[in-house]
Amino acid sequence: MSKLLKILALLFAVALVAAACGNDDDDDGGAAPAPAATEAPAPAEEDMPEEDMPEEDMATGCAYATEGDMRGVDKENGVIKIGSSQPFTGRAAVAGEGLIAGVIMAMTEVNERGGIDGCTFELVWEDDRLEVEQMVTNVRKMIEQDNVWGFVGTAGSAAIPSTYPDIEAAGTPLWGPVSPADNDVQEVYLTNPTRTEQGRICIDHFADLGAVKVAAIGQDNELGEEAFAAIDTQAPVHGMEVVAKEEVETGSDAVSPAVLAVIDSGADAVLTALDGTQNGLVLDQFHEAGFDPWVCSDQGSAGTGGQTTVGLANPEAADGYFGALQTALPDADNEFVQHWAAMWEAYDGPGAGSLAPNFSLQTYSLSVAFYELFDRLDGDYSYENFHATAEMLINDPIIVPSIAPVACGPLPGGHSCVFGAGIAEYDADTQTWTQVRGFLSPAT
Repeated sequence: MSKLLKILALLFAVALVAAACGNDDDDDGGAAPAPAATEAPAPAEEDMPEEDMPEEDMATGCAYATEGDMRGVDKENGVIKIGSSQPFTGRAAVAGEGLIAGVIMAMTEVNERGGIDGCTFELVWEDDRLEVEQMVTNVRKMIEQDNVWGFVGTAGSAAIPSTYPDIEAAGTPLWGPVSPADNDVQEVYLTNPTRTEQGRICIDHFADLGAVKVAAIGQDNELGEEAFAAIDTQAPVHGMEVVAKEEVETGSDAVSPAVLAVIDSGADAVLTALDGTQNGLVLDQFHEAGFDPWVCSDQGSAGTGGQTTVGLANPEAADGYFGALQTALPDADNEFVQHWAAMWEAYDGPGAGSLAPNFSLQTYSLSVAFYELFDRLDGDYSYENFHATAEMLINDPIIVPSIAPVACGPLPGGHSCVFGAGIAEYDADTQTWTQVRGFLSPAT
């Protein structure tokens, strides 16, 4: 029983006694006094609703429902460590700066609000330079030395799968990697459509434009494999002919052989799965050869909404370039994006000078979804509870206005948590992107 209810009961009992006894002036001389009312016994604390429990007995403190010690959770100091690996320098630095900034912005915002259930968060992040070996080294360090609870927003889709053995061995969740294929790994949750799905949507857009011959240029890794899978799956849906599938070595600027092969194929449209530098070179070489196909890339390759690729190409070559959209454009007209934009304007941490604020919005959005999920854990930060709660999102999705609803389910397949992508087109004259296709799932 609460203190207020106890006081009210006591006052009520006193009032009854006073009414029964009366006073000397009103004594009727013969009536026997009524028995004094007694307070009903208080219920046992285990039977009380939580709101009526004595304050000192309520569950409080960071990780109050987490049994025993938990990796990355400092109950005494109320801190949880989260990790992220980004290409902060190197070939993808423009994207990496924006990516890490978004992760930092979201964490800072949560901490400034007081954290979650008594816990604040600490970010450990490392620069992998878009190199597979360095990313693996980073992830191992953050697990073994920094003792992080899990990872948020790690980028570099071609390299991410190389970290899975270490992530699975440690059990550390990986939320919102940008954007590997779905390998049905228990620890990995995809909050963006895969590059395969984005590539299929590029093919759908080509079909809408009237293309009948399509080609693909991809890196000689899983990134390229996803592009080839996309074109092989989606071209037949529209009766298109696949006329070329060309590979470019990861990290190489030698794109000319692939470009010449695609030109010789006479393709109407080209799907690319490359890094920003390679995409810029492909666009320039197409333009210099007088070859003018429609070109579309997944959001990571295109840097849709920013200057990652188009800023490296000649303006005439970049004009009309298409990029898939996993996230709303950074100038989208909704309150959530405007809130992020105000934060980005004021942000002065790592990556503040990035020319790719679109990537900041992407990782900010998926991080907001992560903290919403963390809030739903109700103080139990065991990996078992995390997976159980995440896999129930299919019934109660997390809604972040800048991305598709996050609706994870159980394996197999359920950790691809969002579906559908949009398409945006670049205008070189205004140096702006405009969304030209809504967030749709691939045609079947």
